Amino acid sequence: MVALKGLMKAINKCNEYIAKGFSFLIFLLILTLSYEVVARYAFNQPTQWSFDATYFLSSLVLVLGMGYTWQIGGHVSVDLITNKMPRRVNAALKVIFIVTLFYLCWFQIFRVMLPHLQNSWALKERSMTGFMPPIYPYKTWIFAGVVLLLLQGVVEIVKELHVLIKGEEPR
Repeated sequence: MVALKGLMKAINKCNEYIAKGFSFLIFLLILTLSYEVVARYAFNQPTQWSFDATYFLSSLVLVLGMGYTWQIGGHVSVDLITNKMPRRVNAALKVIFIVTLFYLCWFQIFRVMLPHLQNSWALKERSMTGFMPPIYPYKTWIFAGVVLLLLQGVVEIVKELHVLIKGEEPR
């Protein structure tokens, strides 16, 4: 159990550090978008690179923050019914939903993404927009975000199983 708690703590810390580290790119994203707006509307000189820069920066922040967002309870949750249930029943429902909805969906995404990522690296794939930047790094960090989310799913299901079995939150 000590090793499992250590693994869960490591996954939580990893997700936290990565999400917080990349969250500062929001400022660069705002700067990039602001520059584009001024260039486009004030000087009638839109840039070619802003589209690529915008989706690269926003995807880094969003995908690498998914696991941490789940960890802190930031994802949308409809808990009108489950809040009125006993904690163990709530944990049982969460385990069922994590296994049936979350893992079935995200493992399929993972399974489909992996060959596409490998192919993208093999071809040194480039975007067909703007200045044609390489997009295999983009696909790599999207894949890394999915992996971090799946790892956070392991932590969340272990926590809910602990509540289901022991009747209390893990320490």
